[in-house]
Amino acid sequence: MNEEFELQKRIASADPGRDAPELNHIVVTEASVGKPRRQFGFRGVRLGLGVGSVSLAATAVALAITLPAVMAPSPLFTVANSSGGDEKLSSSAAGSSDMADSFGYWPGWVSYEYNAGSAVSNTTGKGQVFQGKLVGDPLEILKKMSILFGVTGEPVRDEWSDDSYPSYSIIQENASLSIYWSGTGSWSFSNWTDYQYDCVKDSTDTANSEVQFCEPQPTPELIPSASELRSEAISLLQLVGLDFQADSITIYRDDWGAYASLPYLTEGIDSGLQTYLNWGMDGTLTYFSSHSIELVARGSFDTVSAIDAVSRISEGRWYGNPPESFYRELVGEMTADSRMAGSEPAEAGISDEVQSEPYLEDGIAPAADPDAVQIDEPYIEDPNQNYEPEIIQLTVERAEATMLSVWDSSGNYWLVPGYVLFNDQGWFDSVISLEEGIIELPEPMVMLPMDVNQKGPAVSEMVD
Repeated sequence: MNEEFELQKRIASADPGRDAPELNHIVVTEASVGKPRRQFGFRGVRLGLGVGSVSLAATAVALAITLPAVMAPSPLFTVANSSGGDEKLSSSAAGSSDMADSFGYWPGWVSYEYNAGSAVSNTTGKGQVFQGKLVGDPLEILKKMSILFGVTGEPVRDEWSDDSYPSYSIIQENASLSIYWSGTGSWSFSNWTDYQYDCVKDSTDTANSEVQFCEPQPTPELIPSASELRSEAISLLQLVGLDFQADSITIYRDDWGAYASLPYLTEGIDSGLQTYLNWGMDGTLTYFSSHSIELVARGSFDTVSAIDAVSRISEGRWYGNPPESFYRELVGEMTADSRMAGSEPAEAGISDEVQSEPYLEDGIAPAADPDAVQIDEPYIEDPNQNYEPEIIQLTVERAEATMLSVWDSSGNYWLVPGYVLFNDQGWFDSVISLEEGIIELPEPMVMLPMDVNQKGPAVSEMVD
């Protein structure tokens, strides 16, 4: 009998539940040194298929686990934390009495809940993403500007400059040129001249006859007309080499000066940035600022619907800035009160509370003791105070798609698709519309509830 056939027969008839019979040592020896023939019975084929199926299943599970991690694209960038830092407050730090003592607390805060109105669309779409890229060399740009604006000197690195945010300048008397070589590469020219002042004696100060009030003397006849200012602005923009559209220039002029503003374009695309020019009371150019950046297309990406964008408002992490042209379209031409004069600011360090403090009967406030030690009043909890927020319901009535400016955590500038969501209370929110995962968001800020058994206020912390 063929010894190899005998071996196959014994293996096939072997009972797995019993010990295998002892094989002839000659058979074992020949099997170890000989080259076996490829003979497969039905049982061997079935066993092979079973083992192969297990192997394939294990491989499929392994691929299912590892492939998403390998094939998932990395986020384009990480959005900058709006708080200006990446530090996280731990829960233990948030609850410490030392930290609580250092915060003021306003119990009557308001919480808004946003709802989408019937006119808000649920249609998704796609949108382009652009990354800002610095263009040129900062020192060469300053040298070119020094020739154009007649500022003599060599560029020097500013004392506050560092390798992450380098800045350079050229200063000659009242004229200066500066450039910040990070972000958008913003640069500016300024030349603040001395104006004529009208001075009158202070009639209220009888003790000192030398005290005078002085204010600039307006010379509106020296300020060019709006059409002349537009022509001068176009000439300056061409000399600097900026891309612009003449009909996008906004001119404002009054007896105290004039200014011009226009969108900063790259390859005809509104970057969301602005270029500014300003003329003083004597009609001379006193300020000119712009950028040294181009927009690089990073691709077209899926966007969520306006309805889905409404739910992002409360998260506080999806915000971007609409271009200034959007505001101009929204509120019309800017007025002198809103862009030039504005409201008269209160004097620094003086508040309504201080001004309303009682004085002594003779009208003289008590002198402060320079040696006095300020002692904070102990925190006394009001048991009748309501520490729950006031909930206000807002309805988003319409949405307008636009491009939004966003800064990443490394200080780079981006332009992304988004929505401006108008609510029924008269204001709006601008929210990024990219689908989740395309960009990385900062950690959410969560307001902790007030612990009535704890001295001090609740604070916010960053959470995972």
